[in-house]
Amino acid sequence: MATVKQVSVGASYTKNLGNFQSLKVEASIVVDLHDDDDPEAVYVDAWERVQKQVRIGLGRSNQNEQ
Repeated sequence: MATVKQVSVGASYTKNLGNFQSLKVEASIVVDLHDDDDPEAVYVDAWERVQKQVRIGLGRSNQNEQ
């Protein structure tokens, strides 16, 4: 059986700004696994981190629009 050595997670969100303009926020993370790591648990943690970064990016874009 193959050994999982890394977990990679990415997410993006495209926001329509109107007038044929859009803003795309992206975040990704690559995590190296250690021998005792559970790949599924690491994936869940990485997914939460990536989603948080996308939300932060969207929040910053909303501040810049004001």
